[in-house]
Amino acid sequence: MARNKSYLSSSRVVLKEDRLFAVSALDGSMRAQTADGHGLWLGDTRFLSEYHVLVNGEEPELRDLQIEGGLVDFKLIADRLRVHRERYIDHGLHDRITFSNTGTEHFNAHLELRFDNDFAAMLVVRGILPVPPRRGLREVDGERGLELWEQDGSSRLAEVIMDPPGRHHQLSLEPGDSFVMRVDVLPRLGIKVAHFDTGVERVREHYERWAGDCAHFVTDNPTLNELIDQSRDDLRMLCERYPTGLYPAAGLPWFAVPFGRDGLFTAMFMLPVNPEIARGTLRFLALHQGKTDVQRTEEQPGKILHEVRTGDVVDSGLWPHILYGTVDATALFLVGLAETHDWTADDSLLDELWPAAEKALAWNREIGDTDGDGWIDFRGAFARNQGWKDSDDSTTHVDGRLAPNPVGLCEVQAYYYRGLMMMSRRRPELKAVAAEWRARFNKEFWMPREKFVAQAIDGEHTLVRAITSNPGHCLWSGILPRSRAEVVAARLLANDMFSGWGIRTLSADAVNYDPYAYHNGSVWPHDCAVAAAGFRMYGCNREAELVARMVLEAGMTFADRRLPELWSGTPRVPGEAPNAYRNSCSPQAWAAGSTFSLLSTLLGLRADASRKKLTISPISTSLFSSIEVTGLHFAGHRLDFAVKNGRVSLGKVPAGIEVTTAHPRALAASVH
Repeated sequence: MARNKSYLSSSRVVLKEDRLFAVSALDGSMRAQTADGHGLWLGDTRFLSEYHVLVNGEEPELRDLQIEGGLVDFKLIADRLRVHRERYIDHGLHDRITFSNTGTEHFNAHLELRFDNDFAAMLVVRGILPVPPRRGLREVDGERGLELWEQDGSSRLAEVIMDPPGRHHQLSLEPGDSFVMRVDVLPRLGIKVAHFDTGVERVREHYERWAGDCAHFVTDNPTLNELIDQSRDDLRMLCERYPTGLYPAAGLPWFAVPFGRDGLFTAMFMLPVNPEIARGTLRFLALHQGKTDVQRTEEQPGKILHEVRTGDVVDSGLWPHILYGTVDATALFLVGLAETHDWTADDSLLDELWPAAEKALAWNREIGDTDGDGWIDFRGAFARNQGWKDSDDSTTHVDGRLAPNPVGLCEVQAYYYRGLMMMSRRRPELKAVAAEWRARFNKEFWMPREKFVAQAIDGEHTLVRAITSNPGHCLWSGILPRSRAEVVAARLLANDMFSGWGIRTLSADAVNYDPYAYHNGSVWPHDCAVAAAGFRMYGCNREAELVARMVLEAGMTFADRRLPELWSGTPRVPGEAPNAYRNSCSPQAWAAGSTFSLLSTLLGLRADASRKKLTISPISTSLFSSIEVTGLHFAGHRLDFAVKNGRVSLGKVPAGIEVTTAHPRALAASVH
């Protein structure tokens, strides 16, 4: 499996800093008409749609590509010239392009730079909304360079600064000579441009500081270490800063905005690595929690948002600024808040956000059930399906018929159960509510013939009997009794559900199974990570290790050592990587976070920070024989430990902290 890390098999190059990101071809060029979302983007709006460097009328050919943190090096060739294109993002796109004559003869060439922009909205580029008439572009020679203004009274522009100035240059290079071209593309006027090397060093410092803020996991498997480091860097790239703190954008290029459930899962996955993501995510969601009833946006009192959008589609009323069309984020907010307290013992954060938790609880208890059957459900609006599997055909009966709305998904009821149990620490009366909810769930969602959990109960109060990955989330939530959990775990690893690279979203025996469908047969790393954590919770350690190892091996097999949003559910073939899903986001937040969730599952990490107790209970895996963990975040402290051949050795333990190294079966003791 070990191969040199390479980005040459990727379909695109993506860089991001805060809310600004660039998507290009592997040679650094940008083409508006590709299916890869090329351009320089600020949030949901494209500020550069075409960018080409031509030598004698031809674009240089790619020879090599290196990406390190927020820096990209494109190695290209143009006739007898070596072309080195360096790029970073910092308040704009910054390129330094060096043309070198490495031959033995004098060489003349014409250099041309081409730029264009359409100020398109991401939802239009994705095909979600129709393409509006283009307003046109007005080119102005400004004080610092070329200004590309949107016409018809718009104030939007892209400023292109070229050094030396001009879009055309005649190169005349003796052997060994070089010509350096600097290009800076900025989404507004007046942005200060740093010296290129100063900007590069600043980006490196940002990533080094991020690495220092995060826990480190180093194994004796170099390829796995590359995946771990890439996942950490991907989270740095995706995180945006708001007044409330950090929030991870969901994924690039299509979902470079805050999403409720994505942010919550990512935050929970990253708690032992960097709890600041959780603090920022929870505060952001609490700030924007629903306050009133708005039918169009699906806002309701106490409801947690689905997504946040900006730009033309919002200003023109085509799409809401904040859309609340999600059924699961409100229950997950309760879980995320409690999980954060379990890892941090941050009482002040819990006190600060407890009113938001009470409102979220009230939404689940009083508003979330739309048809009176006692289950939290959705009727659909902007999206027909509003769980994490939100494609229109993701909830179907075994004969392939769409399940009529309103639909109550099994995992949503499970999230709410876990949220009730966690809130019962401050409100003990909720424990009885949770127990009743659990008993009724096991009565109404359990399918005795299939020995499995139904995916949902539909609007006709009929079980959706499809065999799906959804019940893996029920294990994570602890809503099943142990005897049923073990049966469900085994079923999820049967041949029709397990591809060899992870758990399929839908059984391969289903009439509507398609390994390349978004939610009807593909494999999602976050989905598998949640299930693997659930397996460990119930003591299904063999199953947990298998899923964790297969998903991490998938990431190790991809040439860029990166877990994408999803991949195909086709069976694993020895010596081959998983078949890619064409439009998968990569990097993607909960996919990158899954790396650390899966490592936590293998290490058997369990936190009880309020009592200052951390449990480490590793299970054996062929992925590595030793792992060193430094700077693990727990209860406001940083801890170091190592595991070698199953034996845990602790570094210096802070005063007052108790670390238990338990037998692998011990983690399951609290689930019945």
